[in-house]
Amino acid sequence: MAAGTGMTSNEFHAIRRRIEKTQREMARLLGVSPKSVASYEQGWRRVPANIERLVYFLLFKLNRKRFSPGDRCWVGQKCPDGIRKNCIAWIAGEGLFCWFLTGKSCVRQKALKGPGSRTCRDCDFFRKSLERIGMAENR
Repeated sequence: MAAGTGMTSNEFHAIRRRIEKTQREMARLLGVSPKSVASYEQGWRRVPANIERLVYFLLFKLNRKRFSPGDRCWVGQKCPDGIRKNCIAWIAGEGLFCWFLTGKSCVRQKALKGPGSRTCRDCDFFRKSLERIGMAENR
Protein backbone atom coordinates (compact mmCIF):
# COMPACT_ATOMS: atom_id res chain seq x y z
CA MET A 1 0.00 0.00 0.00
CA ALA A 2 2.78 2.43 -0.75
CA ALA A 3 2.25 5.72 -2.46
CA GLY A 4 2.08 4.71 -6.09
CA THR A 5 3.35 1.17 -5.52
CA GLY A 6 2.23 -1.99 -3.85
CA MET A 7 3.80 -4.29 -1.32
CA THR A 8 7.39 -5.20 -2.10
CA SER A 9 8.69 -8.75 -2.20
CA ASN A 10 10.76 -8.01 0.91
CA GLU A 11 7.71 -6.72 2.81
CA PHE A 12 5.68 -9.78 1.85
CA HIS A 13 8.49 -12.09 2.93
CA ALA A 14 9.07 -10.23 6.21
CA ILE A 15 5.39 -10.37 7.13
CA ARG A 16 5.13 -14.06 6.27
CA ARG A 17 8.12 -14.76 8.51
CA ARG A 18 6.73 -12.51 11.25
CA ILE A 19 3.47 -14.42 11.37
CA GLU A 20 5.46 -17.67 11.33
CA LYS A 21 3.95 -19.28 8.26
CA THR A 22 5.65 -21.38 5.61
CA GLN A 23 5.10 -20.48 1.99
CA ARG A 24 2.70 -23.41 1.69
CA GLU A 25 0.74 -22.33 4.80
CA MET A 26 0.61 -18.74 3.57
CA ALA A 27 -0.65 -19.90 0.18
CA ARG A 28 -3.46 -21.85 1.84
CA LEU A 29 -4.45 -18.87 3.98
CA LEU A 30 -4.52 -16.54 1.00
CA GLY A 31 -6.20 -18.97 -1.40
CA VAL A 32 -3.32 -18.92 -3.87
CA SER A 33 -0.78 -21.49 -4.99
CA PRO A 34 2.56 -21.99 -3.21
CA LYS A 35 4.18 -20.98 -6.50
CA SER A 36 2.37 -17.62 -6.31
CA VAL A 37 3.72 -17.00 -2.81
CA ALA A 38 7.24 -17.88 -3.97
CA SER A 39 6.80 -15.55 -6.95
CA TYR A 40 5.71 -12.67 -4.70
CA GLU A 41 8.74 -13.17 -2.49
CA GLN A 42 11.18 -13.44 -5.38
CA GLY A 43 9.74 -10.37 -7.05
CA TRP A 44 8.73 -12.32 -10.14
CA ARG A 45 5.10 -11.30 -9.64
CA ARG A 46 3.63 -8.17 -8.15
CA VAL A 47 1.60 -8.77 -4.98
CA PRO A 48 -2.03 -8.13 -6.00
CA ALA A 49 -3.88 -5.47 -4.01
CA ASN A 50 -6.41 -7.97 -2.60
CA ILE A 51 -3.61 -10.25 -1.39
CA GLU A 52 -1.73 -7.29 0.10
CA ARG A 53 -4.79 -6.26 2.10
CA LEU A 54 -5.28 -9.82 3.40
CA VAL A 55 -1.62 -10.05 4.42
CA TYR A 56 -1.83 -6.79 6.36
CA PHE A 57 -5.16 -7.83 7.87
CA LEU A 58 -3.60 -11.06 9.12
CA LEU A 59 -0.55 -9.22 10.46
CA PHE A 60 -2.67 -6.70 12.36
CA LYS A 61 -5.11 -9.33 13.68
CA LEU A 62 -2.28 -11.51 15.01
CA ASN A 63 -0.72 -8.46 16.71
CA ARG A 64 -3.94 -6.91 18.00
CA LYS A 65 -2.75 -7.20 21.61
CA ARG A 66 -0.23 -4.43 20.92
CA PHE A 67 -3.09 -1.95 20.51
CA SER A 68 -5.48 -0.49 23.04
CA PRO A 69 -9.16 0.32 22.48
CA GLY A 70 -8.11 3.97 22.13
CA ASP A 71 -5.91 3.21 19.12
CA ARG A 72 -8.39 4.12 16.44
CA CYS A 73 -7.82 6.01 13.22
CA TRP A 74 -10.47 8.64 13.95
CA VAL A 75 -8.74 9.45 17.24
CA GLY A 76 -5.27 9.67 15.74
CA GLN A 77 -6.51 11.63 12.73
CA LYS A 78 -8.74 13.85 14.89
CA CYS A 79 -11.70 13.31 12.60
CA PRO A 80 -14.66 15.60 13.30
CA ASP A 81 -18.17 14.19 13.66
CA GLY A 82 -19.09 15.27 10.12
CA ILE A 83 -16.35 13.06 8.71
CA ARG A 84 -16.99 10.16 11.10
CA LYS A 85 -20.65 9.81 10.16
CA ASN A 86 -19.62 9.03 6.56
CA CYS A 87 -16.78 6.68 7.45
CA ILE A 88 -17.27 2.92 7.16
CA ALA A 89 -14.54 2.29 9.75
CA TRP A 90 -16.33 4.53 12.28
CA ILE A 91 -19.72 2.98 11.56
CA ALA A 92 -18.27 -0.55 11.87
CA GLY A 93 -16.24 0.38 14.97
CA GLU A 94 -13.05 -0.89 13.35
CA GLY A 95 -10.65 2.03 13.58
CA LEU A 96 -7.63 -0.25 13.63
CA PHE A 97 -8.68 -1.73 10.30
CA CYS A 98 -9.80 1.43 8.52
CA TRP A 99 -7.33 0.77 5.68
CA PHE A 100 -8.82 -2.70 5.16
CA LEU A 101 -12.38 -1.43 5.01
CA THR A 102 -11.84 1.61 2.83
CA GLY A 103 -9.42 0.04 0.38
CA LYS A 104 -7.25 3.02 -0.43
CA SER A 105 -8.11 6.34 1.09
CA CYS A 106 -10.17 7.47 4.01
CA VAL A 107 -13.20 9.73 4.03
CA ARG A 108 -11.19 12.39 5.87
CA GLN A 109 -8.51 12.49 3.19
CA LYS A 110 -11.10 12.62 0.41
CA ALA A 111 -12.80 15.54 2.17
CA LEU A 112 -9.54 17.42 2.71
CA LYS A 113 -7.67 16.75 -0.50
CA GLY A 114 -10.05 15.17 -2.96
CA PRO A 115 -10.54 11.56 -4.07
CA GLY A 116 -7.45 9.43 -4.54
CA SER A 117 -5.14 12.00 -3.01
CA ARG A 118 -3.50 9.63 -0.55
CA THR A 119 -3.16 5.93 -0.02
CA CYS A 120 -3.12 4.14 3.30
CA ARG A 121 0.67 3.89 3.28
CA ASP A 122 0.80 7.69 3.19
CA CYS A 123 -1.33 7.83 6.33
CA ASP A 124 0.45 8.52 9.63
CA PHE A 125 -1.97 6.23 11.46
CA PHE A 126 -1.16 3.25 9.21
CA ARG A 127 2.61 3.87 9.36
CA LYS A 128 2.59 4.27 13.15
CA SER A 129 0.52 1.10 13.49
CA LEU A 130 3.10 -0.82 11.44
CA GLU A 131 5.87 0.62 13.60
CA ARG A 132 4.04 -0.46 16.74
CA ILE A 133 4.11 -4.08 15.62
CA GLY A 134 7.72 -3.82 14.53
CA MET A 135 7.06 -3.78 10.80
CA ALA A 136 8.09 -0.25 9.86
CA GLU A 137 8.49 0.02 6.12
CA ASN A 138 11.98 0.33 4.76
CA ARG A 139 11.72 1.62 1.23
